[in-house]
Amino acid sequence: MDTPIHVDTITSKRDLRKFVTFPWIVYANDSNWVPPLISDQIEALDPERGPFYKRGEIGLFLAHRNHQVVGTIAAYIDNHRVEHLGKQDGNFGFFEVVSDYDTAKRLLDAATDWLTIRGMTQMTGPFNLSNSDHAGILIGGADCPPVMMEAHTPPYYQQFLEKYGLQKDHDLYAYRAFRSQIGEGLKNIPPELKRAADFAKRAANVEIRKVNIDDWENEIKIAHDLFNTTLSHMPEHVPMTEGDFVRLANRMRPFLDPDLAFFAEIEGKVIGFCVALPDINQILIHLNGRLFPFNWLKIRHLLREVSVVSFKMMGVMEEYRRRGIDALLYLEVMKNVFNKGYAWFDGSLTSESNLMVNRIATRMGAERYKHFRVYNLQL
Repeated sequence: MDTPIHVDTITSKRDLRKFVTFPWIVYANDSNWVPPLISDQIEALDPERGPFYKRGEIGLFLAHRNHQVVGTIAAYIDNHRVEHLGKQDGNFGFFEVVSDYDTAKRLLDAATDWLTIRGMTQMTGPFNLSNSDHAGILIGGADCPPVMMEAHTPPYYQQFLEKYGLQKDHDLYAYRAFRSQIGEGLKNIPPELKRAADFAKRAANVEIRKVNIDDWENEIKIAHDLFNTTLSHMPEHVPMTEGDFVRLANRMRPFLDPDLAFFAEIEGKVIGFCVALPDINQILIHLNGRLFPFNWLKIRHLLREVSVVSFKMMGVMEEYRRRGIDALLYLEVMKNVFNKGYAWFDGSLTSESNLMVNRIATRMGAERYKHFRVYNLQL
């Protein structure tokens, strides 16, 4: 007779640590998995410290068999998101499970029941409390480690979710380009992209400046406004709160390279921005989830060895689009990526509905090397 599976709600800090450290079991033999920082995960999911709890509610569940943890899932309601979209759409995330469908089904049952009781009519995910953090299930591209904030999941997750009845909500892509594709002096960049950038310089009278680290608070306010404004046309885009954006920016600040972060201005008005970051996952993959007691000493050395830049944010205000400003920002970053010796360049994540960015990536000759899928389920 099969040993029964028990799914329980987390009620203690001891169980929370089990929840956070369970992925080490799932990915024990996966050399491409990047362990997250345990301390960051615990803080995010602790009701006393996690910033998400100020705007939402989370249910955390552990699956046990024979007193061993065999799976985890979080169901959550982001009140900011629900109010903005005007529909009762709950989410799930932190979905990790051994290769056993019955366990996955019990976890998904717990999440859907939790959301249904609270009035949600749809469940979308997986996300880790934000639609920009570890979004979706990996559909293709498991042959190399993910860059920062990307998901990495076993292939059977797709099978389990679809067997349960979840359907595709949307797909997300990651692109990459190597130094050889860019070429010395950006010689392999498509001519039309260079012409667009030249046009922006001449006709649009655009000035490009670096982010001023010494004026961090004001620069982050500008970036936050631009981030929300320039993405407002995307289907079901939910503006990021100032608090969430500031926390994300502050987490990235120690790794920010000023030569890879730019604003575009016209007559002193900031109308666009572009940020690429050295891929901190190339550091995290060596830390096994822990900063202490000695890993802080490793970080300085590892930072010098980061060979990948991840292109995370770019936007131009709607009234200034189609003037080549996006091309100008893009080429400014690419020039410095090449000159600073990085081996390759990642662009992620891009929604399948973001036709402009996908078109630019294709014209650049970039390879679509990872494919993710976000699911939904009517409750």
